[in-house]
This record gives sequence, structure tokens and C-alpha cells, in this order.
Amino acid sequence: MRDLAERPANYGIIGATAHFDFDRFPPKGYELVSQRSRIGHGRARYDAAVAGLRTWRVQRLSGIEVDVQPTTDHSTYRPVGFDGKDPARAASTEAQQVFAADGEPFLQPGDSAMQRIRVGPLQIHAPVRVIAVEDEATTHAVIFGTLEGHPEAGEERMLVELADDDSVFFHLRVLSRPQAWWARLGGPVTQRIQRSYHARYLDALRRIRVD
Repeated sequence: MRDLAERPANYGIIGATAHFDFDRFPPKGYELVSQRSRIGHGRARYDAAVAGLRTWRVQRLSGIEVDVQPTTDHSTYRPVGFDGKDPARAASTEAQQVFAADGEPFLQPGDSAMQRIRVGPLQIHAPVRVIAVEDEATTHAVIFGTLEGHPEAGEERMLVELADDDSVFFHLRVLSRPQAWWARLGGPVTQRIQRSYHARYLDALRRIRVD
């Protein structure tokens, strides 16, 4: 894992899932996924879901093994914020180091991780990097981007929302395309595996215990 911090992203649309109209003009060759599902109710459920996003718990509860290589830069990048189609907040970089209630450090932009995904007897290595963290009053999102050596190319944006009626929703945005030769060859099978993990993310967030 020593080389994770040195690995470049293997795609060129970094941050695309954060844009308000990302689903209108998807890059050629990329598959687009956009889902919104209710995962519970109340501020406690929202806070638990946020902690799940920020500590890799969602991935681990989904059956993915994760080895994290934290960044040495403990600043947090906040991308441009949109109110509808209009920019509502300029991009900024802020110092931040936050911990979950159990003392586990929250992931930060720049953290890298080697994910190991088991498919039958096979183990797939899937390196990713935290591209951005978006922390607002009633929404919290993390964007994960793929690195060189990942069988897919693209990014996932996981967002938790506390609605006006205190319902808690999970939003998933994905832009991806096969990168490894066997992922391209496997086409529909690779896509089914990916979709199965999207369903696991949702189940994991619903199962996270609320204190």
C-alpha cells in the first residue's frame, strides 16, 4: 500500500458527480447511476449515517475489506456549492480533523484506500481516493474516485440528506466505465456486481446502529 498516495486517478472527470446537472451530459462511454432512497427518520439516524460515510463503515458493512492510507494534509476541500443551478458558495480549503463518537477518525479528502472485493473465489483489488467532502447543514456527502489499478474508472458520490420532515435519505451518484480488460470483457456481469454493491450500501446505512 505504500504507493497508494502516489497513484494518479485513472479518469479525467474528477468531481463530475458533484455538479448539479451531472446526469444531463454524462461523458461518452460512462454508465450513470442516480438513486435516492429513504433510510430512516430523525437527526440521530442522520448523524449515524454521516458517521458511517466518514469512517468507511458503509463499505465494510457491505462486505468490502478496506485498508486506509491517510493523507498527511489534514485540510478539507469544499467544492463549489450550488443552489439549484446557481453557485451558492465558493470552493475553499479548511483545516479539519473530526472523530466519530467511538473515537475513529473521519476520512478526509486525499485519503487513499485499497478496497478488496470478493467475487466467489476471486479477490478484486480496487484502489480509491477521497476526492471531496461536502458538509452542509442538512446534507453530507463524500466523493470517492478510482485510482490507477482499479478495474473500473470513475467516481461515486454518497450523500445523506435530512429532509424538512426529518426523513433521512441516501443519494448515490455514480459515473463509471470498465477499465481492466476483464471488466470490459465481462460487461453485464461486471455491471451486476457493481449494482449489487450499490444495494449493499443502502442496506448498510439502514443497519447502522443509532445511539
